[in-house]
Amino acid sequence: MSGANGAGGERFVDWRLAERIGVALAQSSSPGPFSQLEVSRAGERAVGLVAEYTGLEPMEELPAPEAVDRAQWVRANLAALRAMSGDVERRLAESMRMPEPFRGIARTVAGTAAAGELGLALGYVGRKVLGQYDVAVIGPARPPRLLFVTPNLAEAHRRLGGERETFLNWIALHEATHALQFASVPWLRDHLGDMVTELLGGASVDGDLSRLRDAARRVLLPPDPRRLAEELREGGLVQLLAGPREASVLRRVQAAMAVVEGYSEHAMDAIGARLDAGYGRLRDAMEADRDRRGRLDAIVARLLGLDMKLRQYRLGKRFSDAVAERAGISGLNEVWRAPDALPGTGELEDPERWLARVSV
Repeated sequence: MSGANGAGGERFVDWRLAERIGVALAQSSSPGPFSQLEVSRAGERAVGLVAEYTGLEPMEELPAPEAVDRAQWVRANLAALRAMSGDVERRLAESMRMPEPFRGIARTVAGTAAAGELGLALGYVGRKVLGQYDVAVIGPARPPRLLFVTPNLAEAHRRLGGERETFLNWIALHEATHALQFASVPWLRDHLGDMVTELLGGASVDGDLSRLRDAARRVLLPPDPRRLAEELREGGLVQLLAGPREASVLRRVQAAMAVVEGYSEHAMDAIGARLDAGYGRLRDAMEADRDRRGRLDAIVARLLGLDMKLRQYRLGKRFSDAVAERAGISGLNEVWRAPDALPGTGELEDPERWLARVSV
């Protein structure tokens, strides 16, 4: 990896430093992590169960389940972020117009600070995330990956209890649903990618780089920590960088991701309820665990925008559960008919309104 000023074009973030920080923070021992064999069996079983329940038919080969440790997860996500952020980094670097050597010094300081923020964020999340369907929404095309972070799975199982195999099978249902969503809905990846590209590119419309400079100052030298925390709480770093022109796009991205996540949460519970009463107990235990987070965890989650993700899960799941109860899984599958069939924020809160619009 090249650093902030390495080969391969103008880079704003010191990616090597971000990796060192992220890996160091994420690393720790965990008793009894799940094995690759256990993950493979659970993932393959889950794909069959999700396909049977949802009726989604993949149009491409699904990735094999991979058991990874925390450091591997951090590195995979850094690689994905680096691939998608090149243009934004270049514009941020170019926006620092000042004479040398001050420009070089400013870029180094800013790139180091950005790397620290990124490394801390990924290191923290790397200790919590259980699984991930890793797909390149923007940037260079690459094969998707189905990742299971085995040390975190082992720790979550220890906290939540229950049968080891039942727990892993339940988590695998969620990630397998994501794999089937993207493999079965040909427009989904490009639709999300177009919105994210619009978000990232909006700051340079009409060559206006002043907002990028202002955003960088707000991230690196926040004059009011409480205001910064509130902005991050509402939408994470993307919200902080977005201006008024991107606000509506950001709302559409959040609504789409609420459907993607909520549909998966619905599928894992609906399938689990048919298989074993233990899955319902796991849902109750996980929700209680989420609500029981320590004060430090809650503060960090708000700063990183992770509590927004939990709201997405819950709002999207309520929507999916309500639609499936009213119109069955075939009715819920209408969300995948076309991009304009996705519910907006108001329709997520009022599923009947969405059902009336799409005539289910």
